[in-house]
Amino acid sequence: MKAALITQPRTLKLANLEAPQAGHGQVRVRVGATGVCGTDLHLFEGHFHARLPLVPGHEIAGVIDQVGPGVEGLQEGQLVALDPVVSCGQCWACRRGQRQHCLHFQALGVTRAGGFAEYVVAPAPNAYPVQGLSPAEAAFAEPLGCVAWGIQRLRPEPGSRALLFGAGPIGLLLMQALLISGVAQVAVVDPVAERRTLALKLGASHALAPGEPTLDLAPHGFDIVAEATGAPAVVEAMPRYAAVGGKLLIFGVAPEEARVQVSPYDLFQRDLSLIGSFSLNGTLPTALAWLESGRVQVGSLISHRLPLEGLEQALAYKEHPGMASALKVLIEPGQS
Repeated sequence: MKAALITQPRTLKLANLEAPQAGHGQVRVRVGATGVCGTDLHLFEGHFHARLPLVPGHEIAGVIDQVGPGVEGLQEGQLVALDPVVSCGQCWACRRGQRQHCLHFQALGVTRAGGFAEYVVAPAPNAYPVQGLSPAEAAFAEPLGCVAWGIQRLRPEPGSRALLFGAGPIGLLLMQALLISGVAQVAVVDPVAERRTLALKLGASHALAPGEPTLDLAPHGFDIVAEATGAPAVVEAMPRYAAVGGKLLIFGVAPEEARVQVSPYDLFQRDLSLIGSFSLNGTLPTALAWLESGRVQVGSLISHRLPLEGLEQALAYKEHPGMASALKVLIEPGQS
């Protein structure tokens, strides 16, 4: 089978690999679409303790074409979305219901072969049947599952007002999830005019460029301030926009070595809550429900649909004109 392989930092090659076979309790999926994520960029750069060589890609949807022994409830020909998190189920974290913090954590496309290939093998419990979606739409189940976990961590109160920094693909998913989870208004801040326009089309109450006044929209501050940028400067600025009793959600992936200055007294005196959200935790069914019901729209987030041969330009996007402004890039291995 054709597969994209990161062999060393910033080195990607197309390889002909032996197609994997579904073992006991596993299914093999013929990949229809896999989304390119910021994590893939980090792995391409050799970060995240990348174990190379690696077939990356963890936002995976495709059709089951082989069912291993001992699998029930799944069959060949089913379109499925894959939860990439593979946990042991036995360790301290798993027993607490924190499977994405498994002490023996593995993940498709991160520590195991992923979806930038024609076929991928996954544990059967990680494959969720999809109804009424295309593979391209179903590939959003994983990032939207991460958003659903962020919403569970945040617990928005009905009628609250939110300020969101970042209108990239994950930010626009988070914005829509906030709105369907009881938040009355979401104001979005992003430097790219096209992304601000899209945010308004998808339901943002306001879309502002950095530096535009935001507290005019909420004179006493916002109930929720969230970031989907990974920018330390944004994280550092978040408390100033929060209302008393406000919640601050760090959702973007900042550099591991980054540090910010936050006033402990400010958090204490204004009853602020600082909340992190990592990966997804059994929330892929919630994501699929949002997608299948049409409550979360993803078609307008797709900017590129490329064959495997296009993955390198997506990962090295800074070196390829036209890719720097991309939203969600999907790799479709069946393309020629």
